Amino acid sequence: MAQFTKTNGDFLPVINFDSPSYTNSGANAVSSGATVQPQGPKLDYFTVTASGSSALTGTQVSLAIQATQQLATVYIYEFTTAGPDTLAMAVYPTAAWTTTTLQAAIRAGLTAGGAANSVVVSNGATFTG
Repeated sequence: MAQFTKTNGDFLPVINFDSPSYTNSGANAVSSGATVQPQGPKLDYFTVTASGSSALTGTQVSLAIQATQQLATVYIYEFTTAGPDTLAMAVYPTAAWTTTTLQAAIRAGLTAGGAANSVVVSNGATFTG
């Protein structure tokens, strides 16, 4: 069986997009106090909540995701029928949206799609699955 000497690879964040000074300091390097997400970059988390005790339809969920993806990629999402219904999302890049701008974009997308709902967007998301 062939072998090779490991000359690179570390336990640092996988390409730290949020730091222009990212350098690879060698094989098996570690960094104190740095959260590492092995599957990808740092994400922002938002929860979209239907107005009042209303429900979100599949069309509204699709329109909300499409509106979000104008400026960011939705990496993870979870729709929950909790009365009111919620849509939790993890998006990249960070700082592409604020709660205010995302809320306005989703409301505009819902209205333009003929499926208006006065959703409320908040920071943070909970995923159960």
